[in-house]
Amino acid sequence: MQKAGLDLTQGHIMKNLMKLSLPIMLSNFLQMFYNLTDAFWLGKLGVNARGAVSVAGIAFPLIFFLSSFGFGFVIAGTALIAQYKGAARLEEMKKVVGQFVFILVIFCSIFISGSFIFLDRILSVLQVPSEIFIVTKQYISVILVGMIFMFIFLSYQSFSHGLGDTVSPMKIQIISVLINMFLDPILIFGMWFFPRLEAVGAAYATLFARIVAAVIAIIYLEKKASMIMPRIRDMLPDKEMLKRILNISIPSSMGMSITSFGFLLLQGFVNSFGTVVISVFSIGNRLTGFFMMPAMGISNALATVIGQNLGAGKIGRAVQSVKKAFVLIMTIMTLGCATLFFFGAQLTEFFINDPEVVETGQRMFRVTSLASFVFGIVFIFMGVFNGSGHTKPTMLLNIVRLWGLRIPFVLMLSGLALRYVRVNFLIPFLDWMAKPLAAYPYDALWWSMVISNTIVAIGAFAIYRKGTWKKAKI
Repeated sequence: MQKAGLDLTQGHIMKNLMKLSLPIMLSNFLQMFYNLTDAFWLGKLGVNARGAVSVAGIAFPLIFFLSSFGFGFVIAGTALIAQYKGAARLEEMKKVVGQFVFILVIFCSIFISGSFIFLDRILSVLQVPSEIFIVTKQYISVILVGMIFMFIFLSYQSFSHGLGDTVSPMKIQIISVLINMFLDPILIFGMWFFPRLEAVGAAYATLFARIVAAVIAIIYLEKKASMIMPRIRDMLPDKEMLKRILNISIPSSMGMSITSFGFLLLQGFVNSFGTVVISVFSIGNRLTGFFMMPAMGISNALATVIGQNLGAGKIGRAVQSVKKAFVLIMTIMTLGCATLFFFGAQLTEFFINDPEVVETGQRMFRVTSLASFVFGIVFIFMGVFNGSGHTKPTMLLNIVRLWGLRIPFVLMLSGLALRYVRVNFLIPFLDWMAKPLAAYPYDALWWSMVISNTIVAIGAFAIYRKGTWKKAKI
């Protein structure tokens, strides 16, 4: 078999995790630069800064919702390629890639076209302020086109990660991010012969960068991983392989889509408080995500390590990998979350120098830093479940975290539950829950994160201890 990537079934576990995760971390950091770069330049639009940053903030959860259906297939690609590589089954690896081509065509035809059709209605449900409704629609429309190319790259990335090659996707990310960083100020402010497009300019910069990334990904697949290049017959629908892919991807996609729909509802709650809270929430999502990138990188690396070792039947080695990943993630999360806790005001001011925004941002980061630290633990177990192909626990945890815990606590802590609940014996309890945050009811968003993440982390550990994840899915 032609060699590609790393053989993670042997060698020093910690070194393997670091070799695999460091490029993923850098790739994830680079991916966040898409959003951070947009937020930075949009925040320099003067009197239009709040509205422009709000547009990007509103788009973030909506795009995540629309793209979440495809993320489950990306997880399936990594898990199956890793397990088949561990088992040295080349033909099945080609079949996986071929079926992904088939799935990608179907997905883009149905979901993305459907998103365009219902976009106006979705934005109305989200209570997008009238003064930014048109530009928000334009921004999201451009980003939707870019999703096609984003999924081409993400599919290639999932195959490479499964093989143990995390460097090639990183190189593509570097090129893509540099293009986005170069084009952002040009298209936002209208430099040279380009018109001033403001928020929509940021969307076009992202679109072009993603097109370039997709083209390079296809070239890399042929040059660097030709061993898994599919033949025509591999791209025709294959019932058994599609069943394996769907068994892994559907629970993951369902969990992500249901969760992201909940985030859309939370975005509606945020939007009801105006552009200050929208801007802070937008900055918070980006900076929290930025500081959580290392944990996500290790989680993704762990998924590949778990997949290859389960495919090779080395369960004990897989268990040891989890312990090593725990040490790495907790060390990194301590440093990152401490930065958010102590320097939240300065980080907010870097994007928008508005006293009201800065004060709200400081209060937010004092709480969300704690929530992010706890969520780092959840990332560990997500990597285990995804790498083994047992994605039903991931689906369950994601749904419970948002719908079972976060949204109910937002309603209770903000006082909104008092508007709808007419059960007399519950009213004193709900009133007591809402009193601590009466001055800033939107702070319920941050505190609900701490509560939901803590409970889910405990639940994830309990599922892990059962050990059902130790059986490979191939």
